[in-house]
Amino acid sequence: MNWLAKIIAGSADEYSHAKLVKYGIGTHPGPRAKLTLSKDRITFKADLDYEKVFTRAYAKGAPEGNHKIKGIVRSYTDRTAEFDSIMMPLSWKRSKGKSASIFNAKLDEVAPLEHIRDLLNVDGPTTFFLVSLSPRSGARQWKITTKTSFPKGGAGGDDDEEGAKEKDPVFSKGVVANTPEVLAFLTEEVIPDFKEKVQQNTKKISVANTIVIEDIVPPDDSSLSFSEKRRLAKKRGKIIRKISIDDKEYSSEVDFFV
Repeated sequence: MNWLAKIIAGSADEYSHAKLVKYGIGTHPGPRAKLTLSKDRITFKADLDYEKVFTRAYAKGAPEGNHKIKGIVRSYTDRTAEFDSIMMPLSWKRSKGKSASIFNAKLDEVAPLEHIRDLLNVDGPTTFFLVSLSPRSGARQWKITTKTSFPKGGAGGDDDEEGAKEKDPVFSKGVVANTPEVLAFLTEEVIPDFKEKVQQNTKKISVANTIVIEDIVPPDDSSLSFSEKRRLAKKRGKIIRKISIDDKEYSSEVDFFV
């Protein structure tokens, strides 16, 4: 279950907390996703912070065998020893960010799907799999392209001028096969609160999240640095969700203290 689905389910954890660290008090555009369903394919476009959902959908349903994987694994904590346990050659480079070290490992491999699953299972709250995937066989129902640099202006990308037409998500996009297993996984992850509205003949699904931070409660510990207090502070607020399923619109609000 991804970080947003956990908040919706009332089971927010350290993954949910990590995604909210970057938001200050106020109203912020959160991640969006758009899915188009046909008889045998699901095409998608998604913002940053939804990319893991679709990478995992690929790993869950793609055909066994060798797959091309290219991109970057990025972590904001040193997890190199954990990644050493998998059958994927990773060469890490450490750089200094604004408040923490950044660990990047470039990937450009052909690997069995089981090794890619093992890679994705070494997950963490501040670990990102910015990878593009496709079967070596060239199967057309499976392909994911993910950008390797974060967008400016938050999960939804660069801020557009007021009144301008909203652009589609572009951080991660691609196609996966429309199988019962993959569709059930995606609806559970992207629209768990409205998954029962998806019918056999559903063609389009879109979701947009707005994140409202109403209060920030830092830890009461004078020994902590400012950056540590910022990282550990709890956020109180709500997620405003707007979901479109074909020609029907739905909305919900979910309170959180994470």
